[in-house]
Amino acid sequence: MKLGIIARSDNTGLGNQTRDLVTMLNPDSIMLVNSLNFNKNKQHPEWYKGYNCFHVRGLPRTGDLEPFIRSVDVVLTCETFYNNSFVELAKRRGVKTILQYNYEFLEYLHNSKLPFPDIMLAPSLWNYEHVAEISEGKTKLLHLPPPTNTAVFDEVRQINLSKNHGRLLHVAGKPATKDRNGTRSVVDMLRYSKADYELIITTQQELDVVSRDSRMKIVVGNPENRQDLYSGYDGMILPRRYAGLCLPMNEALVSGLPVFMTDISPNNTILPEEWLVNAEKHDYFRARTHIDVYNADPRRLAKIVDNYIHNRKKTELKEQAIEIGFKNFAMENLKDKYLDIINK
Repeated sequence: MKLGIIARSDNTGLGNQTRDLVTMLNPDSIMLVNSLNFNKNKQHPEWYKGYNCFHVRGLPRTGDLEPFIRSVDVVLTCETFYNNSFVELAKRRGVKTILQYNYEFLEYLHNSKLPFPDIMLAPSLWNYEHVAEISEGKTKLLHLPPPTNTAVFDEVRQINLSKNHGRLLHVAGKPATKDRNGTRSVVDMLRYSKADYELIITTQQELDVVSRDSRMKIVVGNPENRQDLYSGYDGMILPRRYAGLCLPMNEALVSGLPVFMTDISPNNTILPEEWLVNAEKHDYFRARTHIDVYNADPRRLAKIVDNYIHNRKKTELKEQAIEIGFKNFAMENLKDKYLDIINK
């Protein structure tokens, strides 16, 4: 089977997700989408040096698709095919299509008449039942997380395990609808937290948050190497207000950082109960469908954080995080599952 992957080369979650898939699966062809036109992000075509690449600038037109489709037997993509004609063209050529979707961007939630790919991969169990309902009889639905290249995090993992750093991380990232990563919940938590630590909030844009707490520091930027984001910490606070695929959680875990999150799906299918904070439904919005939004209890979050800071066995908890991360997301543990799906 000749495998093709639709990939991105920008330093974003989607760029890193497709990059790790390419590293793990070594595809025969890549359709490399240059996203500069629609997100202004720096591109890294050098990531794919040596691969057979079909370069596309911006959203691919139908004429861009044909040469790539003719070169492969199976196509794997994340989130989108970038052109609604892709699946139909692939079916005409007898090419199998696999979509690892993101629920909130899933086109089929509001347009079920689009042709479904042969296989849909749920990156997490968030709203899996709803996708199963709309796709029944139209495609094969499976749960399979995206892989993480754990080797990239080897040095960071050793740094984090080496000592108690007295630092916690919150990744605000690129702010999303309704404060998805729960940055305001983290700031609220500081009012109730009494432990001594430094809290670093990293963001790609200026944040409209105010706190006089001297423990908090906001860092604006996007590191060139994603692993640097997690270096020199003891844990990560990420009380997400709605869930789904969360690459920062995956990457933090394999970096040796316990991750403290809201007790909602899919966080509560991955993390230990003692790392989860209770949350209440607070709001909603509409993307492709109705999305519920939750608020973490700031007092409970503060208690979880303070208990962790005072815990003298942090190394054991960091090693537990690594075990959870490798078990669920390491490419060496996922590769055979992907190959089985691709080659069947």
